[in-house]
Amino acid sequence: MEKFVVITYLFDFYQDLLTDKQKELLKDYYLEDFSLGELSQQHQISRQSIFDTIKKAEQKLLDYEKKLKLLSKHQEEQQTLLKIKGLCDHIKNNLQDEKLESVEQIITLVDGLINKI
Repeated sequence: MEKFVVITYLFDFYQDLLTDKQKELLKDYYLEDFSLGELSQQHQISRQSIFDTIKKAEQKLLDYEKKLKLLSKHQEEQQTLLKIKGLCDHIKNNLQDEKLESVEQIITLVDGLINKI
């Protein structure tokens, strides 16, 4: 996965474990697409300080994931649900009408879970 995507996912999972300053800078840098120069002007601190804070926050996110594995578990759950949905679709295509409704209900439930996680 691209670094940008990984950091934004990790930010979603672990942002509450960062300091307010780290959280704010990562949000502005990754989600709002501010440059280091823009952040430096906005916060009235050096570009180097902004860069260092962002790098430390990124490393913290990676360390949290290494220990807690929330993103990895999330991705595994999503893959499992997609496999279940695929199997249900396969069964649905080979069923008679009376059992079709049950499979469609299962697919609806799985879709709901996929969208939640």
